[in-house]
Amino acid sequence: MRRKKTPTPPPIQLQQVLDWLVEPTQDDPLLDLVPLRNHIAAIDALELPALHRLKIYELLQQRSAHIDDALIPMLLDVKLPLPVHLGTVAQGLISLRAELGEAWLKLAGEADPQELARVHRSSAQICLQGVLNLSRQFIATLLVAIPMPTGFWRNTQALYHCAHKSVDPTATLPVEISAIHVRFRAILALTAAQPEGLAPREIVFLAEYLETHAALARIDMICPESAGDWFWLDANLDQPPVALERMRPAGQNCLFFRFGELAEQATRHLDQLNDGVPPALLGLPLQAAGADYRNALERARKCWAAPRRRTFNRRAQSLPVEVCTQLSSLWSSLESGSHQEADSCACELTYSDWTILNDGPSGYAIVHVVGGITGIVAGCAVGLRTGNGAAWQICLVRWARSKSSSQLELGLEVLAPSAIPVRIQALGNRNSEPPVPALLLPPLPSLNRSEAILAMRGDYNARPFTLLQERADNLLVAECMPQRSLIETSSVEVFEFTRNQAAN
Repeated sequence: MRRKKTPTPPPIQLQQVLDWLVEPTQDDPLLDLVPLRNHIAAIDALELPALHRLKIYELLQQRSAHIDDALIPMLLDVKLPLPVHLGTVAQGLISLRAELGEAWLKLAGEADPQELARVHRSSAQICLQGVLNLSRQFIATLLVAIPMPTGFWRNTQALYHCAHKSVDPTATLPVEISAIHVRFRAILALTAAQPEGLAPREIVFLAEYLETHAALARIDMICPESAGDWFWLDANLDQPPVALERMRPAGQNCLFFRFGELAEQATRHLDQLNDGVPPALLGLPLQAAGADYRNALERARKCWAAPRRRTFNRRAQSLPVEVCTQLSSLWSSLESGSHQEADSCACELTYSDWTILNDGPSGYAIVHVVGGITGIVAGCAVGLRTGNGAAWQICLVRWARSKSSSQLELGLEVLAPSAIPVRIQALGNRNSEPPVPALLLPPLPSLNRSEAILAMRGDYNARPFTLLQERADNLLVAECMPQRSLIETSSVEVFEFTRNQAAN
């Protein structure tokens, strides 16, 4: 009599994963972050058959989506440096998406197409899951302004090429290939838009815009004869896109792409939005009606139309400087210093020590050394001086990078070599608004710029205003008319103005 074989129990690690998956989801999805990463590592270590891993990855994928939904909204309004606890969770999500992306890539290379067909799956579907994870890793990385993790560009290209190799190019392409095209192009287009110069909400807005319009980006396998506005990616290199005009690729396995048609579409949308067309009629997110988001789209459009080129060479430096990241604190210090009595106490100014990495005619790249810093976001204004007693230069943060919670790098554009603290008050309102602090920037004839106002983001550049300036014991009052708008970001606005001499 033949004995019945006793079923071999699954490995304990696999059983733990399965038991966890049947448990109810947590009220706080972020609590799933650590178990998810542990279970992915456990499944990879077991080297299960491809179809077994497929089913488990699909279940793990569903749980990971809830983490994005919970964490991304928490990153929209944060400023650098990121709070340690939030940075830890964000880094965990970025690592989770990278691990899932690598898991799907490995599965795509090992799974037999015939076996996949028996469970109604395809290599293209597997590659799409990998690209979706890397796309979300990409967005989360941009929001916290850290360098793109190792392997991202190589794995993203590997999934793109693997998906195309798995289908017949002469047949109708499956919907998954179209979805991969859009996600891949969206990653390329957002990279070309120089997202390190955008605030988190602007990054998410552009990402949503590209979900619909990234298909307009053109990709080619053949190197164009003229560089023009083309970029390239080498599948063998783990590096971001490179403008063809800056450098030509040395390898053969390259993709070439440009965003001219995408820029033209953005131009049409901006014209319509500025004419008052509701975003919904254009198929755009509702935020597109706001000036901040239109400004972000305009900056991206310029990058898509023509890759930005450095106008001046940068000189390497190692010069210590002081930076005040709180514009309100700097204003108070300047204001107290402008009419300080002999026995009065100076306004205490909080600043931190930085080092200039390189500089040029238009600004600096600096790295934080020591001292408390808060409130940094691309588009904000800061003060910089080369030592105690030197004038505070007023600078705009053009880009920000956070390599860790303790290391922050900024790219600064010098707006003015000095500034005068003033107050401005809008005219013509029935309910008069109180005066608000602002900085009066001196004229710069060499740049064809007259005197200008730097204020926190509002609508001060849209209507006449009164300029209030304290000088010694006198209060100077001038009625002014805003003129050319120079800069508008989500944090500040800078605009020229003229004084109404007849009214003074």
